[in-house]
Amino acid sequence: MTTAVLRAAKAGAILTALGIGVGLMAGAAEARPPRTHQCISPIFFGGSEQWRDLNQRYDVRERIIGPPAPATDDIPEPPDVPNPGCRTALTGERWVRAVPPWLTATATEQAAFIDNFESARYVIDAGTTREWSVTVGPEILRSGTVPGDVQPPETRGLPYVAPVSPVFHPLRPGTHTSTLFVTMKERVCTGRAPSPGLAAACLEAGESEYPILDNGPFTVLKGRL
Repeated sequence: MTTAVLRAAKAGAILTALGIGVGLMAGAAEARPPRTHQCISPIFFGGSEQWRDLNQRYDVRERIIGPPAPATDDIPEPPDVPNPGCRTALTGERWVRAVPPWLTATATEQAAFIDNFESARYVIDAGTTREWSVTVGPEILRSGTVPGDVQPPETRGLPYVAPVSPVFHPLRPGTHTSTLFVTMKERVCTGRAPSPGLAAACLEAGESEYPILDNGPFTVLKGRL
């Protein structure tokens, strides 16, 4: 059993024991996601609506299961963010997994990530009887530059690369996990501190887990659009 599965299982057990949902733990008023597909980033805020809204930033129409929930030592609580962390979906919804972007010091490190990226493997419900996985190539990568008016200030103007999954089929109601593994041809580093939401600044050659700081479970709730 992988470290990611152990973390997810532990988080799920704690939530069950406390009788609360992931959305409530993250500080949301309620766990149910908005019926419009809009995932507001809890990691970077400020800037234009197109930057704040991950659906707009990555041109995704489906529900996004997104970055870690906010309000940790690494990620502050963003102001006026509905459904923080984008950790819930509704029954029958197709969905897309977005993760914190890989921020680099210069365009050179950004190009190194793209050039050395071989594949991504998304494992859903790892370690359970419902486990399944999808492997995709570099076509999932999105790249750009962080705008100059977002928070935190030290990220402004930095190049980034972000793996954004293909569209996945709907999941049954309940708690689920999504673990991302990436395969790199050579070792790559950001050239700076780890990106907000990530626990490491380097990825080794070969396959390794994408170092999301808080990769806890997400919830699918009963109800349709």
